[in-house]
Amino acid sequence: MDLYITIIGLLIGFILLVKGAEEMVRTAIQIAMRFNMPNSVIGATFIGFGTSAPELFASSGAALNGNLSLGIGNIIGSNIANSLVAISVLYFALNKDFQKKLNLNNTSPLWMVVVTILFVAVYLAFNEFPLWLGITLLALVVFITYKLVTEEAVDQEDLLIEEKEHIWLRAIGSLTATVLGSTLVVNNAVSLAEYFNISSIIIGVTVVALGTSLPEVAGTIAAAKMKNPDIVFGNIFGSNLFNIALVGGVSVSIAPGEIETDVTNEMLIMFIVSLLVILLSKSLVKRSYVVGALTLMSYSVFIYTLF
Repeated sequence: MDLYITIIGLLIGFILLVKGAEEMVRTAIQIAMRFNMPNSVIGATFIGFGTSAPELFASSGAALNGNLSLGIGNIIGSNIANSLVAISVLYFALNKDFQKKLNLNNTSPLWMVVVTILFVAVYLAFNEFPLWLGITLLALVVFITYKLVTEEAVDQEDLLIEEKEHIWLRAIGSLTATVLGSTLVVNNAVSLAEYFNISSIIIGVTVVALGTSLPEVAGTIAAAKMKNPDIVFGNIFGSNLFNIALVGGVSVSIAPGEIETDVTNEMLIMFIVSLLVILLSKSLVKRSYVVGALTLMSYSVFIYTLF
């Protein structure tokens, strides 16, 4: 019975986390527009943050509970899931007659690679996540956000969403749902790990990471239907970037130090698949069951090797 309660709590947490984060972004955009914030600031900050909001609350919540392993696992697993699962969905979901050579701004992928290299290199060198790494990542968030808002402006029409009433009440409600959801996810994920005698890092890399990557997968399906794969790649670059710089920076700053399991292999895989997404974004994008199957199989093999 305890196991069923834990699983139900985990599912409820995921629903609150994903839906709360989605509504939080929508209300944040509307509030920003009411204060006449520049379009580029809204796009780069609120939308970029929004795709990483579930990871941020889940990982920082784990760090606050003294469980940095779960938080780091969530970051690694989410980036790998974003890079492989979301891409797999894209190549399966595109219309058969669609093909396009993308012309993406290089700012997001460049900084995604920079922060990934820093994150991986520091861990490989010190076998821990020191406080100065967290502070450095947070400083980079400020600088990178500035670069994004000055080089990747978003047109007003791209951000138009249905105007809703009681915006401040919705903002408070969505934030509450996100915080409550992250708490349920973290607590029940830890309970699940203890029940099956599985390390927190594995639960973070698998269950929590895949759950917090749901917004990216849902967005991929929507973008594919709209024949707009550049949104998918841009979302992956931005999400992976913020996952490490913002989510990693906050988590490590809260609870710096060692984690319970060596994640050298997982770190290297995260770096490799991030480069893979960049390579795919530079090639002709069209429906490909081969690419879709290979990326999905690669993710399945990765999950299998964890156990």
